[in-house]
Amino acid sequence: MSLDDLTERISVVYFETERNTRGDIVKTSEVVRCTVWAKVLPIAAKTTDTTPARENIVTYRVTIRHRADIKPDDEIIWRGKRLKITTPPFDLEARKCWLQFECMEVVQDGKA
Repeated sequence: MSLDDLTERISVVYFETERNTRGDIVKTSEVVRCTVWAKVLPIAAKTTDTTPARENIVTYRVTIRHRADIKPDDEIIWRGKRLKITTPPFDLEARKCWLQFECMEVVQDGKA
C-alpha cells in the first residue's frame, strides 16, 4: 500500500441526535466527520429476494490513512453513493499507517 493507491475522495459522516428533557430524540442531523483520500474496491455483489422488493447488495473494501476517529456506525459518501460500514475499522499492517474496513451498498431493484 502506498499513498499513490489512494485515488478516491470520500466523506465519512455520522448522525448527531438532539434530545428533549424527557430523553426523546427530537432532531437528527448528518455531520461530516472528515473528507479523506481512499482506495475503494468492490469485492462482492449479491441479490436477495427475501424482502418484498429485490435488493442488490454490493460490498466494498475501503482503505484510508490511519485515523482514530472512524466509528463502526459511520457511513461513507463516495461518488454519490451511501455506504454503510459493516466491519469494525482495523489497523491494516499493525503499524498505524493504514485503516481498512468493509462497506455495503444496498440498491433496491429498479434504482441505481
